[in-house]
Amino acid sequence: MDNSTLENLLKQDSEFSESKFKSKVENIFVQIKLSMVTGKTEKIHHFVNEETYNKIVQKVEADKNSNRIQLYDELNVADIQIAKIEELENCFKIEVNVQSKALEYYISRDTRKFISGNKDSRIQRMNKLIFTKIKNSKDMGTARKCPSCGANIDVNKNGQCAYCGAIFNLQNYDWVITYMEI
Repeated sequence: MDNSTLENLLKQDSEFSESKFKSKVENIFVQIKLSMVTGKTEKIHHFVNEETYNKIVQKVEADKNSNRIQLYDELNVADIQIAKIEELENCFKIEVNVQSKALEYYISRDTRKFISGNKDSRIQRMNKLIFTKIKNSKDMGTARKCPSCGANIDVNKNGQCAYCGAIFNLQNYDWVITYMEI
């Protein structure tokens, strides 16, 4: 990791800490996998950019069309390593490698019976994610308000306004995933 880039990141984002960032990465990673299992991808829309969100939705839709659900039983994150921090003109990018373990297999959407995969021993995977945060991003403060109607939004719950349905665009405030191997 380049120390000058990390120093510049800390100048721009005094709240940044490696441990908090890794905790955020773990939480978001698990939420994304859960949303893929349940099909409730709208709950993670605010954590990812549009391109990544569309890839996740396409994967879930392809599984639906194939009458199957991919499960990640006993999912846990074994390790998170920051591979690279880059400073670009208007943002910072952090590439992370998330080592996960899970029983990965498919079941039939209709019958809930096993189709394929490994349901007996956990598979270890290395997952590459890239997070981006714009420079001089807005301070979220303690309360998050809906951009459309002003109601409070729980960004960690699903980032969607319970009143009007608008999505809180985390991209203007915090780290979002701009790349994820699906």
